[in-house]
Amino acid sequence: MATRAAEAHARLKGPAVPINICFNEDGSVNLSAVAGYVDWLCDQGVPVLLLTAGSSEYGGLSDDDVRALTKTIAEVNAGRSLFVTSTRFWNSADTRAFLVYADEVGADAVKVQIGPMTPSTKDALLTYFDLIEDASDIPLLLWTLREPAFPVDAAAELARHPNIIGMKNDGDQFSAYYDYIRATEDQQFNVLSGGQMRNFVYGHQVGSTGYLCTTAPFRPDLALEFYGYVENRDYDAAWAFVRKYEDPWLQWAIEGGWLGPIKTAIHVCGHYPNNLLAPPHLKPPADLIDRTRAKIEEIFGSV
Repeated sequence: MATRAAEAHARLKGPAVPINICFNEDGSVNLSAVAGYVDWLCDQGVPVLLLTAGSSEYGGLSDDDVRALTKTIAEVNAGRSLFVTSTRFWNSADTRAFLVYADEVGADAVKVQIGPMTPSTKDALLTYFDLIEDASDIPLLLWTLREPAFPVDAAAELARHPNIIGMKNDGDQFSAYYDYIRATEDQQFNVLSGGQMRNFVYGHQVGSTGYLCTTAPFRPDLALEFYGYVENRDYDAAWAFVRKYEDPWLQWAIEGGWLGPIKTAIHVCGHYPNNLLAPPHLKPPADLIDRTRAKIEEIFGSV
């Protein structure tokens, strides 16, 4: 593995913050607000920042938005956290161009998101990566979400490539998650759980190095405390943390549609000027701000 990839691989661990995006009333991206939020996250010592399809609302972003966000976040981050940007569902030529761009503006790695119309077969996926990898030496991550999932044997083969350092698993969080970990354990390749402390407690015992955190977007201090318990293999303390914080927050937020509550939490904690979702989402209910503030105080203490 090349030095650059090895350095990124070594940093790809701990709670990763999926970056929720601030939108203006007209649906445009508020880059200034995002920059301020990212600066705060970096100051809190968050190890990994990630643009991603769901939490970053890629369905409401244009290609230019993704490029502007990548540039803005990379500049504000300035190497403090490991910043992983993500592609859209592009053809190989457009993905190649984005890898070059992300490298030029200072992103640390790129998660390659392959669209649902590309066959999820070993041959097709290996061919796709063969077509893009030599565009830049920027480290790459795989991504799996859809069914059929990213084939385990394809992930194992790609893990041997010198600039591919890991995977974000948004698919099955049990058997498939563990299969990816075991199939790549002899490589410098980290498998991140697509979410939740509870999944990471299990995954860590198999060899997973990190996860996307449901509380880190607004309480990174708690996410780092939890990660410390897991790294020290104090799993009893980690499970107590899950039950105290993640379970009640996650249940409440999911009942409210997830994106609205999580973005409202970021707003309530003073990091975004509003809690708007990307068009075509409607405005969140008027009382969501007060309800979210009350729930945060109930679960986490004062805002």
